[in-house]
Amino acid sequence: MKCEVNIGDPLRNYAFYSVPAVLSYNKGREFGTVIAESKNKLIVIDDENIREHEYLIPKTKVHHCGDNQVRFNISQNTLKEFEI
Repeated sequence: MKCEVNIGDPLRNYAFYSVPAVLSYNKGREFGTVIAESKNKLIVIDDENIREHEYLIPKTKVHHCGDNQVRFNISQNTLKEFEI
């Protein structure tokens, strides 16, 4: 799995498929799956089957991308701001 975050390239759509999304501030807790890229944001869902929570998180909130995961520089409380 190649993991890229092209913050300056808004034309790359659907670059991610089933990459774990992790909160850096919460001891690396996985909270969902990055399923796609839309302009300058990443689309994250908490469960690919139920899709109870869906998030649209700016790429500027990505702390690290590697080890087959995307780490976001946000807290659990802040995560609610990005829910759609």
